[in-house]
Amino acid sequence: MKQLLTLLISFTIGIGWGQTFTTTPGTSIVSLATISSSITVAGVGIIDCDYGLEEVCIDIDHTWDSDLFIYLEDPAGDLYLLTAYNGGGGDDYSVTCFNMAAVTPVSIGTAPFNGSYIPDGNIDMANNGQDADGAWTLYVADDAFGDDGTLTSWSLLFSADANCVEPTTADCDGGTTVCTDETFTGNSDGDGNFVDLDATNEGCLSGENQSSWYYFQAATDGDYAFTIETAVDYDFAVWGPLAAIVCPPVGAPLRCSFAAVAGNTGLEAGAGDLSEDAFGDGVVDPITASADDIFIICIDNYTADGTSFDLTWDLTAGASFDCLLLPIDLILFEAKQVGHSNLIEWRTVSELNNSHYTLETSIDGVNWEFEADIAGAGNSTGKIGYEYTDYSVENEITYYRLSQTDFDGKKNRLGTVSVQNGAAKEIVKIINLMGHEVDETYKGLKVYIYTDGTMSKVISQ
Repeated sequence: MKQLLTLLISFTIGIGWGQTFTTTPGTSIVSLATISSSITVAGVGIIDCDYGLEEVCIDIDHTWDSDLFIYLEDPAGDLYLLTAYNGGGGDDYSVTCFNMAAVTPVSIGTAPFNGSYIPDGNIDMANNGQDADGAWTLYVADDAFGDDGTLTSWSLLFSADANCVEPTTADCDGGTTVCTDETFTGNSDGDGNFVDLDATNEGCLSGENQSSWYYFQAATDGDYAFTIETAVDYDFAVWGPLAAIVCPPVGAPLRCSFAAVAGNTGLEAGAGDLSEDAFGDGVVDPITASADDIFIICIDNYTADGTSFDLTWDLTAGASFDCLLLPIDLILFEAKQVGHSNLIEWRTVSELNNSHYTLETSIDGVNWEFEADIAGAGNSTGKIGYEYTDYSVENEITYYRLSQTDFDGKKNRLGTVSVQNGAAKEIVKIINLMGHEVDETYKGLKVYIYTDGTMSKVISQ
């Protein structure tokens, strides 16, 4: 029965579907100015590797396309470059669609543009687990004299054919710390954004169907049991005891149930087994833990119908929880060159007792120098984005190391990234689209002019 259900679910997901949102503003594009147009998206929800933004289409009448710099802003405020100063003296973007699966980059296309092109930026980056519902804004900047035009219409396509930038961190890394009875909803679609389980660590489970990840830590010695209260077929596995979270979990689980029964499952005194296959009764023995032991739980809705569940605990023999398990869950840490500077960004999905971050730099990845301290959020359960701009780029390769410090002084090293910069050039001045001189902190589109006569155009938020 479980094998048949898996085939049916795979077929349903494979069919796919899409949602298109269109607006026809008819807005005039004026020389040396930036216009904007917004679309309010509703009913899409979370966009990720399974369903997300696939395509952005524009219809623009404009002479001399290379005057135009066009970019998209998502509801979270992140920017995606569609096309920058392409097309030479040619005219118009006539029903031009930007899709990462297209064949021809817009940078080598010819005007009048028509059909599908790979954008100058990466719109797949939008499919990062954010909520797509809200305002999406298209910006069209004309930074030269003499040629005007009209933004006739533009649209967004969300579909199951969209791609994403595959995460480098496991879904397990974004798990929820539990230390009380709770109701949980919103399990992942399939295995989520990352395949956490394989033959080396899945134990009795058979992959991930609608999986979600949780942690708990023993504050005292005792016996720990739980019940997953549900009306459908849920399975689970528990890894531990651990001294720290390691994701994906390593090795076979400590407890595991793959019972092919609908209804409650979990850890129960007197169950008489530690792991069970599809023919099990849905319960395995409780866990006897020592103080400070950490455990990872994967709870998997095999029925894959989105049904929620209640997680209830039975603590005996002196057992109790430590609710402050993880200081931080980091889901992104990257750095990139932006004009003459480097932009370092990181995102978290939860923070506990987090005082601040420390950023260090290095020219060889071995010897490090302090760069900056950035205040943390303290305690948070939502997604938070951080960024820092390094304006003192002097080497072809710059390494950045990020650490986090608790309010109690405990320091955790989070990761290292590097940026490949071209040979450093001295900036003569920076101007905006109106030709006014601005500084590095200016927000919006700006043009860097260097001593060798070259220029670079940068968007900054």
